[in-house]
Amino acid sequence: MDFLKNHKKFDLFYEKKSIWDLKTICEVRENENALVSVYTAEDRLKITNVARKYEKFGAYEWVNHLENIGECPTEIISELWDAVFSFPVEDDPNPKRQAYIPDRETEVIFHAPFGSNLSVKEFYVNTDHLEKWFPSRYHLEKGKTYEYTASGGRSSDERAPFFHLRQGDRGIIFAIGWTGQWRCSVTRGEHEVTIRTKIEDTHFRLLPKEAIRTSSVLIMPYEGEAIDAQNRWRRLIREEFSPLGKGERPENAPFSMQIWGGMPSDIMIERAKTAKKWNLPVEYFWVDAGWYGMYTEKCIDEFEGKWGSYTGDWRVNPHIHPNGMKDVVREVERLGMKFLLWFEPERVMRDTPIVCEHPEYFLDPVNGRGEHKLLDLGNPDAWQYCYDMLANLIEELHISCYRQDFNMPPLALWRQKDTEDRRGITEIKHIMGLYRLWDALLARFPHLIIDNCASGGKRIDIETLRRSVPLWRSDRMCQANYPEIVTQTHNMTFGAWMPCSGTSTGRHFDPYRIRSAYAGGMTLNYSYTEYTPFGENVEEMADIRRYCEEYLRIRPYF
Repeated sequence: MDFLKNHKKFDLFYEKKSIWDLKTICEVRENENALVSVYTAEDRLKITNVARKYEKFGAYEWVNHLENIGECPTEIISELWDAVFSFPVEDDPNPKRQAYIPDRETEVIFHAPFGSNLSVKEFYVNTDHLEKWFPSRYHLEKGKTYEYTASGGRSSDERAPFFHLRQGDRGIIFAIGWTGQWRCSVTRGEHEVTIRTKIEDTHFRLLPKEAIRTSSVLIMPYEGEAIDAQNRWRRLIREEFSPLGKGERPENAPFSMQIWGGMPSDIMIERAKTAKKWNLPVEYFWVDAGWYGMYTEKCIDEFEGKWGSYTGDWRVNPHIHPNGMKDVVREVERLGMKFLLWFEPERVMRDTPIVCEHPEYFLDPVNGRGEHKLLDLGNPDAWQYCYDMLANLIEELHISCYRQDFNMPPLALWRQKDTEDRRGITEIKHIMGLYRLWDALLARFPHLIIDNCASGGKRIDIETLRRSVPLWRSDRMCQANYPEIVTQTHNMTFGAWMPCSGTSTGRHFDPYRIRSAYAGGMTLNYSYTEYTPFGENVEEMADIRRYCEEYLRIRPYF
């Protein structure tokens, strides 16, 4: 615990002064592997730093809670860095850096992987390849500061909040826990690299009795080979963060068959029966978007019809599901499968019933332009509506895996609501509401798995990984015939940071393609739409069954 005790783990300015220059009352409580430090400044601002050590992995984590315990607003809190720490480095002089490949024994290398960007490079951190082909790009030069941030308010949009710094046989892997707009600043000094992480824009007062939390950080120093450290990191996430294997949840991520939500119930049932007829060992029946709203036209797949105009109207569509999908669920359960259902509760079309009934629940698009609004999870009434709606449907439809999508960048809407002396508060309250929502659902339904999809992998961070699994890790798989190299490469890139993520087989069977899709979680897309026949080719169905059985044998090793 010495690392946690002998270290100022955060920084902020209060009334234009560093918190460490103010007179504060500090109380420290230690309990086994936890260390709680409480700082009180100016009789109003209370800062609680909750830190812990994961002894088995030599890793450290902390998060800060800020509270106004006074009767009037605090002074301005600014320059709020939620984590500040350093990594000692030795000198690595190389005046001819541009012409020579640096010495890998002395080079200070920093890897900041791409996030979700619809490419094979998502979460890319192949250290040997980077050193061979891009040595200078990842070298930290003395006296320089390097800045990294997410895009648009989703934590792994364009840039992932996972990092790896090393020199020789020593290094440190760390990650930011914030499902919004984070920022990471890395400065190379003479003898150390200083790292600071935060929510990107914070400049606010806290109102009387108001309490918030900010971003967390997870740090794992190591000695030895980089690849061994990445594997240790994976085990850390698996054992200490992943919800799989906890409560009544299975040890492994779902193996599913996927169905377009606009497919009529009777055809869904026939496809479920076909899977059973051929003894396909799928565990979950995944109903995707398009099952809701009041549209009447036929939508054969996701590229047809106006189903998207009804996002936010979470009534089961009676025109395509006359029995409210309850007959589908009964048949799925009779056949030995569990039910997985798609939602997108935060992005809501402006003409849906809930917007008309409660416009105060929503943030408007910037300058009033755009067809969708953002459900404000920082609004207690809006949060309660969302929780009740989801909990009722989870109970009614026996949902075992709740899939939450999020197909919009929320940052501009958050910032539009903020006033100058409350910058960052709307985002903070929204993300706190998201965590509270997922925590409440997991507590109420101990069997429930949450599938985290935000346009395919744009909300992956350590806070979402402790509550969910990304079963559709990249929208690069939306193409029915995406290149196999996508899933092959993503197994290595995503797999460097998390022990479990999911893939798609594409919509046309091929042995090479399905084997390329083997991962911690996998979904068969052969049954997805009516455009694709399912179960008619005897030889093909026998092959699919054989590869499915092979997949289940090796799934635990991902």
